[in-house]
Amino acid sequence: MEYNREIDITECAEVYPPAEDTFLLLDSLEEPAGLKVLEMGCGTGLISCHLAYSGADLTAADINPKAVCCTGSNLRNNKLKGSTIVSDLFQNINEMFDLIVFNPPYLSAEEEGCGIIEKAWAGGPSGTEILAEFLKQSGDHLLPNGRIIVLLSSEMNSDALNNLLSNFKRNKLKTRRCFFEELWVEELSL
Repeated sequence: MEYNREIDITECAEVYPPAEDTFLLLDSLEEPAGLKVLEMGCGTGLISCHLAYSGADLTAADINPKAVCCTGSNLRNNKLKGSTIVSDLFQNINEMFDLIVFNPPYLSAEEEGCGIIEKAWAGGPSGTEILAEFLKQSGDHLLPNGRIIVLLSSEMNSDALNNLLSNFKRNKLKTRRCFFEELWVEELSL
């Protein structure tokens, strides 16, 4: 999906701003018209707004209440429809989806003691702990033939990552070298 300059995104204090990983994830998405889509970890809502603009039946979730508020505001300001919910992964989500999109926290850092903005990037000691919990819960929220689109990083522990993804059919969509790491996006299905 191409970046749409007609969509105006306002960044908000204490919310993860769009960065290289966000734009790579956006570039990897196909038009989701008619699909029931969840963006987990919506941040400012840049991806959510593009999904809604393209015709998705959108739900946007984040652990950070300020991110959920920011996404809701950006959806409204762009006259787009979508529901928003504060949720620690799937804790407050009871629906099923055709597509789940997630740019997980992936940098190696202890999550314990992190402030709300740090939770956007602190992926646990191996960088895969949040992703592991997400993947464990995601199967209960995928419709038949549902898919997950997830951003991954060379900063994640590769053995832990390969172990986590071993039960999924994998399709690498895009790769990009950014500063100190390689980022890539994979489509996962059961």
